[in-house]
This record gives sequence, structure tokens and C-alpha cells, in this order.
Amino acid sequence: MNKHHKTALNMAKFIQGQSLFLLEKLNELELDTEADICERLHEDAERLHASLLAKLNQE
Repeated sequence: MNKHHKTALNMAKFIQGQSLFLLEKLNELELDTEADICERLHEDAERLHASLLAKLNQE
């Protein structure tokens, strides 16, 4: 895995973590519609990170 691959993987992990943090804040603010959108974003970020991890570990 080269430096660019590691950077992409780290960015995906960062987005995953930040989307979870945002989701928690939206839930605290009782912004249900926005929390639902953010939950989907977080799930997509999890899938992206897992996909990148699997693909880049093959190389």
C-alpha cells in the first residue's frame, strides 16, 4: 500500500468518525430528518472504508 492509498484510507476513516460524531449531535438536537440523512452518510462511510481496506490490502 503506497502513500496515496494510505491517505485515501485515512480520509475514509476520518469521514466515518466525523459522520458518527455529527449524528450524535443531531440526535441531541432532536433534528430527526437530518439525523436520518447523516445516519445513511455514516453507513456509506463505513462501507467505503471497508471496501477501500479490502481492495488496498489485496494490492
